[in-house]
Amino acid sequence: MLGLPFEEDEDVVAIAELCEKVAKEYYETLPKEQRKQRVSITASTSFFIPKPFTPFQWASQFTLEDFRDKAYLTRTSIMNQLNQRSIKYNWHDTDVSVLEGVFARGDRRLAKVIYDAYKNGAMYDAWNDYFNYDIWLKAFDDNGIDMKFYTTRKRDLDEVFPWDFIDIGVTKNYLKRKFCFKQ
Repeated sequence: MLGLPFEEDEDVVAIAELCEKVAKEYYETLPKEQRKQRVSITASTSFFIPKPFTPFQWASQFTLEDFRDKAYLTRTSIMNQLNQRSIKYNWHDTDVSVLEGVFARGDRRLAKVIYDAYKNGAMYDAWNDYFNYDIWLKAFDDNGIDMKFYTTRKRDLDEVFPWDFIDIGVTKNYLKRKFCFKQ
């Protein structure tokens, strides 16, 4: 997971270092004559999306550029490892992650955006070969909605959320205490 609210660059680099430790353990533990091939390690990251009904519902999400920078730092850190050829790195699509952040904490104003994007060809967007971020950008622009309102802006602890009327058995005050404890 990349992009957690209190994440430091050292946390991101630690992903590559952990991969290196796994490779090193393989080569130090398994005798050379028992190895049929080089160890194969796959590191995959997704980006943190703040969700409703969690202490992070008040947290801002990283920007598209921040997500790309974090993926780049992870990739270059892996490339700097001794066993880099044994490590494959995958990351979740940054454009999709931004949209997920919008829809995770969205409200009724997004209904028209979704409908307009659909009319313009947004269908089967979970399949990368069908996803077209430009269609979504146009739909947001045509409806005068800034995606950053739902993703990167800092929320006040007293903000009323679209989902506040739903009782999930955990109070908003409890979530606030957990969120404030983390800061």
